[in-house]
Amino acid sequence: MFFLTYLRRELRHRMRQALIIAIGLGVGAGLVVTVTAATSGISNAQAAVLHSLYGIGTDVTVTTAAAVPKSGSGGLGSNAQQENSLSVGDAGLLNASSVTSISHLRDVAAAAGGFTLTGISLPSQGSGAERPAGAFPIPTTFSVDGVDLAHLGLGPFASAKISSGRSFTASDTGSNVAVVDANYATAKRLTVGSSITIASTRFTVMGIARQAQGGGSANVYIPLGRAQALTQYQDLSSLTGRIDTIYVAATSASDIPAVHKEISKLLPAATVTTSGDLASEVSGSLATAASLASDLGKWLSIAVLIAAFAVASLLTMAAVGRRVREFGTLKALGWRSRRIIAQIMAESAVIGVIGAIMGIALGFGAASLVDAIAPKLTATVPPSFASGNTNTVGVHLAAHVSVSAILLAVVLAIAGALIAGLFGGWRAARLRPADAMVQMQ
Repeated sequence: MFFLTYLRRELRHRMRQALIIAIGLGVGAGLVVTVTAATSGISNAQAAVLHSLYGIGTDVTVTTAAAVPKSGSGGLGSNAQQENSLSVGDAGLLNASSVTSISHLRDVAAAAGGFTLTGISLPSQGSGAERPAGAFPIPTTFSVDGVDLAHLGLGPFASAKISSGRSFTASDTGSNVAVVDANYATAKRLTVGSSITIASTRFTVMGIARQAQGGGSANVYIPLGRAQALTQYQDLSSLTGRIDTIYVAATSASDIPAVHKEISKLLPAATVTTSGDLASEVSGSLATAASLASDLGKWLSIAVLIAAFAVASLLTMAAVGRRVREFGTLKALGWRSRRIIAQIMAESAVIGVIGAIMGIALGFGAASLVDAIAPKLTATVPPSFASGNTNTVGVHLAAHVSVSAILLAVVLAIAGALIAGLFGGWRAARLRPADAMVQMQ
């Protein structure tokens, strides 16, 4: 009981110094919380972008280079000029049987095939009286994604959220139905029940979908079987049994490198890309902010923490120096050095707890400020990942204060206080009762 009474008395007697040390530790801990929250927010924003383009649950994608067009076939170029056509993008073709082979690999949880396609359509030409002589209608292009209905949880469609209508079901495999991206639907004035022409075939819009961060990999999603039947490629009449992308989910995040090696061994000519590879390809202000948060923020936090720990240690040692008479008297009364050290450590621990509370409050306040004033970021994904076209999406940065960040702030603040207490206790342990007598003279 005397220990607690004496502890409270000493803290109240030296309140100004205790507050200075607590504020220093709180600023250091608060900065760590802020940087951690901002970094977490950037990571979440980047993950949302990747999910909208790559697909939730997709850990690895498999593609291959496009084949050289056969002489006289016109290749991809002629396909791109045909009216009301559906053509393959920049990627080459893979056998659909490779999906089954990959799904049987040891560290693979699931695999699905897909098609990233380009649709070309011509607007209604109208009558000759309505169109100026010599004028020709301008073709429009839109992106189409062939969805494997047996694995809706893999691929770009996995991150789509149906805002109206319905999603695909297994019974839609051979049906001319489509789900349209919300932004594209707004631009083309499409609603559930509307019709859209793809490769001279009329599809019924059965659903409107929204993708994370306002952008997906395609304007229109249709069943994979219908995409294979309608797509043109060189001299092939249809692409049944062919795909251009395989989406793979690993059994766990730690198994992704093993999956990469297994697929590369199974399909040596294919290009195997992990979600980490895609993240490294993202550019724009989002990547700049991520680099700034991970580099500058980390070192700034370390510098502030070192300064806070040093100031706390110096102030604590100075306080012990001013308490020579007090500690010398206590030793003369029978207090052992370890009891005095315990007293100093207890005072430091209380100061550390106060600093941790201040740091957490400061971290939450700074995170809210980041949310309020942070500019809208952009993420640009290269053509190889974004349906053959460079895709730029806007990203709102939301700093997220996690439980781990709070625990880290508490640990750092208390650790800093205890380190300062150790230095102060070391100095107090060296004092002798005679020192107190010298101070009294």
